[in-house]
Amino acid sequence: MAQPNQLALPLAALLLLLATAHSNNAKDLLTGHSKSMQSSLAHQFFALAAEHIAITNSTATQLMSSTQRSKDSYNNRAYDPELCDRDLQRIRGAIDNMEEWALEFPDTWGRLPVGFFWGHLISMGQYEECVAASATYGTEIRGQYCLVRLNITQFYSKVKRRHEETARISYKQTDPQIFELGICVPSTCSAQKTDELLKYAIAHFYGNDVVDLDKQLVQEKWCKYDAPIEFRAIDIFAIVFFSLIIFFLIASSIYDFVQTRKGAQKKPLYLAFSVLHNAPKIFTVKKVNSPNVIHCLNGLRCFSMMWVVFGHGYMTFYDLPHINRNKYYTWLQTPYSMLVQNGSLCVDTFFFMSGLLMCWGAFREMERTKGKLNIPMMYFHRYIRLTPVVAVVVLYIMSLYRYSGAGPMWFKLGTQDQRCADTWWATLLYVQNYAFPYSICVSQSWYLAVDTQLYFLSPLFLIPLYKWGKKALIPIVIFALLCLGCTVATFLHNDFTLFRVQDDHVDLRQRLTYYPTHTRIPTWLIGVIFGYFLFTRNRGRQIPLAKHWVITGWIVAFGTMLADLWGPFWRILPDTPDSPLIEGALFEPLSRSSWAFAIGWIVWACYNGHGGLINDFLSWGFFTGFSRLCYCMYVIHRIVQLVNAARLQTDTHFSDYDAILRWWHDFGITLTLSIFATLAFESPILGIEKAIFGRGDIKPSPKKQTPEPVAEQVPVNSDAEKASQIEPSVGGAEDPSKA
Repeated sequence: MAQPNQLALPLAALLLLLATAHSNNAKDLLTGHSKSMQSSLAHQFFALAAEHIAITNSTATQLMSSTQRSKDSYNNRAYDPELCDRDLQRIRGAIDNMEEWALEFPDTWGRLPVGFFWGHLISMGQYEECVAASATYGTEIRGQYCLVRLNITQFYSKVKRRHEETARISYKQTDPQIFELGICVPSTCSAQKTDELLKYAIAHFYGNDVVDLDKQLVQEKWCKYDAPIEFRAIDIFAIVFFSLIIFFLIASSIYDFVQTRKGAQKKPLYLAFSVLHNAPKIFTVKKVNSPNVIHCLNGLRCFSMMWVVFGHGYMTFYDLPHINRNKYYTWLQTPYSMLVQNGSLCVDTFFFMSGLLMCWGAFREMERTKGKLNIPMMYFHRYIRLTPVVAVVVLYIMSLYRYSGAGPMWFKLGTQDQRCADTWWATLLYVQNYAFPYSICVSQSWYLAVDTQLYFLSPLFLIPLYKWGKKALIPIVIFALLCLGCTVATFLHNDFTLFRVQDDHVDLRQRLTYYPTHTRIPTWLIGVIFGYFLFTRNRGRQIPLAKHWVITGWIVAFGTMLADLWGPFWRILPDTPDSPLIEGALFEPLSRSSWAFAIGWIVWACYNGHGGLINDFLSWGFFTGFSRLCYCMYVIHRIVQLVNAARLQTDTHFSDYDAILRWWHDFGITLTLSIFATLAFESPILGIEKAIFGRGDIKPSPKKQTPEPVAEQVPVNSDAEKASQIEPSVGGAEDPSKA
């Protein structure tokens, strides 16, 4: 038998071990120390919650209960604190009894962070398992998933940092403040009740020095359970509308097929939705040899569209739950990142092409009508061409979008419908860039607003140019310079920096220098002036140019584009001093204008036979068919990216290769949906308009094939419309960290 002295030492060691383990509990949550399943916070939460329920003062419970019986605005259901207490106690008892249905509740919780010091600040757990968890005890117990936000500033303030300068990452990387944790509780528990119980469990399990318990941890908008779907009126309308569109596509295609087999005459109105009639217009490419067609614009448009999806893809990619999120800050210091940081330059390509083709089309119309423009018809045609696809996307966002995904990331990224609730009308009126710059419904549609506003102002520039020629250029150039000066002054007045990612006022910068129409007028007017000279001095003939001047032109154009895109790269290197305000104030507007001049050289050289292989490539027939889908791709692609990102329920990894993989599947889905949208909405509207207004009766010349008659009779043609309606982003490709 052991003597008391022999037992004293082991017993003391055991007590010391237990005391040490308890004192280290506060560090366990965020240091990566793993514990057994039964001793984890997920399991202990239910035991501690049951304990808290048992000792809570009944009066306080009743007072609290009276404030919790109201319906919440997100899930549209009434919570019951008494049922919540009952369900928690049942789950706790079933866990002790090792019943599978109850073990699913703690099993779905997020666990200790992995890669915390590399920016991995979320542990999502298992969303689908949580909302599927259920059991029946007279009444059904269902799982409810919540993504809680733990304030960890207290913990991180105690971390002893590295002292090496090279260990700090540049730009605006700040100490982490929030760690997001997925938890699973009964659906009868409100966010307020869950918040109270979770704080009690954390305080008991980890102490008060890890998580700031004065802040709210659980919010109703970030809790979800598997409730039956209750369609609203707008949801039913959207389902009926899309069903009718599909019916029209099928019926019109059958009519087209039957009439073709019979060899009978077809009514244009009945063919409007025919896939058999409209699909060849998209996919059939015929070489058009006409002085009125600028073939290289198709390639420029398609590459710019791919750049748009690429830039927006990185913006969305940044917001994903990366296990190495801090890699983003070192990625910003690479030359490759400039394709995103300066990716907004591709919007200037579209503004330039918009001005060019609008001037070209308007001059052709005024040439035919002896200087007159049917301005009301111009505006009507413009609106009816753009709006159907935009309206359909707005309808989808406000109705069926909420059923497109679910999960922890949906709480964070699947909020586009909330932006549309009050701002949808501004999108359909194309005033959203001024009316709601901070909450644009279809985020990328700010460009449509700017371009439409410029289109409505276009007669003020086109008519004087046509009537007075070069004399009208002087006031136009002065006006463009004033707009450039306005942008410079705005930068200086608001202390905006060279790079958006470094700016402390990104939202204000977007509202004042990126979205406004007056900041985009210079690039657009460069296109108008270029179109004027191309039409009046160059149309139908090729201007010869000595070979050495051609080479010089290409070198200057490419050099300008490289300077605009990569010129500021040295400013983002760690050892380079910050740029003065004047540098950013001058670079922003001047880079846009110089980029437009470089694009102008490419167009002029290709049109006049000085493009060589570049012209052959940009004029490739593939780009002709692809360019017909660009408008729909632009309107649709951002929603595809947001849905794909918001549906994620697992961790991701940040790298350029992973970003390109996401770009491919975003691009592929967007392309597929754009084909459907073009056949279901854009082409039918053109067919209906031609049938009603007789535009489709105009026959092409037997010797010279021309673009679509609609496009050539008014200052908006198919090339102009689709070229002028694509841009990079919303936030554009400006700030990759802003979605």
